[in-house]
Amino acid sequence: MTTTDPVAPYAGPPRPPRRTAGLLAHLGWEAVLLLLVLATVAVILVQDGGDALGTGLWSNLAATGLLATGFALSLRTGTPNLAVGAQAALAGIVYAKLATADWPAALAGLAAVVLMLLFGLFLGLLTGLTAAPAWAVSLGGLAIAQTISLGLSESRGVMLPGGPSDEVTVWLWAALFVLGSLAGGALFLLPGVRRALVPAATGPGFRASRLFGALAGFGGSSALAALSGIVLVGRIGGAFPTGDRLVVAVAAAVLGGISVFTFRGGVAGTLFATAFLVLADTSLRLADVPAWLGYSLVPGLAILFGILIGWVLDKIAGSEPEPQPQLKS
Repeated sequence: MTTTDPVAPYAGPPRPPRRTAGLLAHLGWEAVLLLLVLATVAVILVQDGGDALGTGLWSNLAATGLLATGFALSLRTGTPNLAVGAQAALAGIVYAKLATADWPAALAGLAAVVLMLLFGLFLGLLTGLTAAPAWAVSLGGLAIAQTISLGLSESRGVMLPGGPSDEVTVWLWAALFVLGSLAGGALFLLPGVRRALVPAATGPGFRASRLFGALAGFGGSSALAALSGIVLVGRIGGAFPTGDRLVVAVAAAVLGGISVFTFRGGVAGTLFATAFLVLADTSLRLADVPAWLGYSLVPGLAILFGILIGWVLDKIAGSEPEPQPQLKS
């Protein structure tokens, strides 16, 4: 006798995804984001003649962008890491503490990145083996990272010897963000990459692909978060256990076109969305808008609007094939 699994009724073959239409839709949205970036730059030029477009802004762009790229990686693999902001803060404190202990800057930074990478791999292992929701696992990681940060810093800041980073270092960090974000977006356009990583978030039970995707998503996002924390410490000349930047990172990834439904995205969306959010914040500060308003309201609206954009882009791209029901004899 032949039967089918009672997992879900079979509604016939799914509509094949329109990959070309989906890619063009993403590129179109990224073009809109680029226009928004250029318009915001023009506004800033009118406001102060371009003085605000100096090294400080590029340092802010690099720190925010690396964090956003990390969250974007975790979202693309279907394992949204909500601990990236806390991990960035912890990495910054570790880096600053080691620097004050006369560690070379490169070695102190490497140690901070490796520690966060191991932390992320642990969260990924837990997610992959148990099939627990990534958001729940990462919330536990967030609490642990915040607790360690408070303990290491004794609830105070840790000042960095030598002060803020020099201009050359800022440009190198900014270049790393730009090139890394573009390379990551292009990599996920390859169907083989999505097949290897995205199934990590779907379906009950243990799967090797789930474990691989969770390790890649959590490990990669944690390492990028650590780099973001190091950049921020170099920018302000010290590390502090507070000031979680998770909302801005989520806003940049989602507004950039990465869908919270299918985890699909474009190429330069996170780059342009990050630039727009950083520039918009700069423009609002120049206009004497309260900092708390720009820091919270703009990213919040960006997240809600980005969810809508991702939904529309998914509609244009069509559905991806779902697993067929298994036949039993």
